[in-house]
Amino acid sequence: MDEEELIAANKCPVCGSDPRTHPGLRFKINTKCYHRICEGCVDRNFSSGKAECPVAGCHIALWKREWRTQTFEDLKIEREVEIRKRVNRTLDRQEEEFETKRDYDDFLELREELVMNLVFKTDVAATNRKLRDYAVANGIKTETTDAANEPAKPIKRKDVAPDAADPSGLIKGLKKIIIPKAKAPYDPFMGMSRTRDYYEVTDSYVVRAKGKPAEAMLAAGYDFGQYMDECLLRAFAGLGVFLEDEMATKNNTAVPVPGTGALKAADDVF
Repeated sequence: MDEEELIAANKCPVCGSDPRTHPGLRFKINTKCYHRICEGCVDRNFSSGKAECPVAGCHIALWKREWRTQTFEDLKIEREVEIRKRVNRTLDRQEEEFETKRDYDDFLELREELVMNLVFKTDVAATNRKLRDYAVANGIKTETTDAANEPAKPIKRKDVAPDAADPSGLIKGLKKIIIPKAKAPYDPFMGMSRTRDYYEVTDSYVVRAKGKPAEAMLAAGYDFGQYMDECLLRAFAGLGVFLEDEMATKNNTAVPVPGTGALKAADDVF
């Protein structure tokens, strides 16, 4: 490439500035139309908000934030890298998510096919629609592409199996989602019986309660009768369990009563 071609390649297509007449000139590109213009043109055209690309014949609407510094010298490589990043962000699946190695290989082939469709501009609208439907069905946020203006139709969970790993149906061979069983509500008594066989709360408990009368307690937000019931329940709830454990382990052989010569059971305290 001679000097004239180099200058032409580094000239802004909008204002005609080049590094020879404007030392320190810097260029920016966008990831939609991949036109390359100088920073001054970006500031002039996009500082007020969204606007069309200023390159002649291009009518793609862009934001200023969508212009960035070029990474690769070849814009074709720049474009392919950006497409691969976008597709990989959407179709981000790992090998352990698939039933078999063959299913994972098929997924990689599918992803590469979608990338090549976008790189070589083959079935762009259909490819973008597949990616958008997949993103919507799986709750992935993606930027809307210009190639497909039709909004994606959300796929409702009721239309697919509840254990489907991909509701859109684009990716095959994924392991089914294992839905955990609902946990039982927390039981602080750990299954201990809460029957009230050992006591009965009577009105006399409330009448003999010291302090404020029952009406004042109710006004304060609690019932003294319920409070007494809970206290007695906690005190006697495990009584039957403990007695059964003691009876099962205790030796019930008869022992002589001192001073009388009579026999009594070992568990007879009287």
